[in-house]
Amino acid sequence: MILISELPEKERDAWYECMVNHAYEEKDWESARQLLMSLLARDEKQAKEMAILSYISCCAEAVSGTLPLPDFSETLEDFYCRYGMESAVNN
Repeated sequence: MILISELPEKERDAWYECMVNHAYEEKDWESARQLLMSLLARDEKQAKEMAILSYISCCAEAVSGTLPLPDFSETLEDFYCRYGMESAVNN
């Protein structure tokens, strides 16, 4: 699986720009991204990189006022199980 740091420059910069606006650490973003990609693969779906970033960013924003911050990957999995990912398409 490609890491955020290995993405093309434009996509990588978008991730880093988003990360600085939230309290989660880079490793949390990486774990959440890998989890979402695994969930999509399990459901035989795929999404563009910017859609993945947008989805994960929304998860971070949704819990930004919660203290202590919940586990990022658990939050993402909960959101995905409840709501799915509208912008994902079948393989």
